Amino acid sequence: MSDNLATESIESISSRFGGHHLSELPLFRTTDSEQGEGITYDCGCPCQPTAVPMDGAAGFEHCCCGKVHFAGTGATGALTAYLEERASRRKREPVYTRGTATVEMQSGPTEVAWAFPRD
Repeated sequence: MSDNLATESIESISSRFGGHHLSELPLFRTTDSEQGEGITYDCGCPCQPTAVPMDGAAGFEHCCCGKVHFAGTGATGALTAYLEERASRRKREPVYTRGTATVEMQSGPTEVAWAFPRD
């Protein structure tokens, strides 16, 4: 494959994520927290945002920089409801780039849904 094709492919993938460069997309991993095993990522701010799944429900973390992620059963639906509720009561809510992932925890594969402000 030529360099141009590789670049076009990367740009195409990046455009699906609101123009975020692929290196800016989250790489989720497990971590131990005071609340138990959770899912985190390198945010780029001083925080270590960690969502801890609860029995039968998703836990979440909304970081100081505006990034949010849910982890656990129903994470995608919980994230959608959360963002819709925020938008209904706030005058200026950002537009988010959203995505999903699956992370292997001790309890098994775990759904992760994330939203990062575009600006």
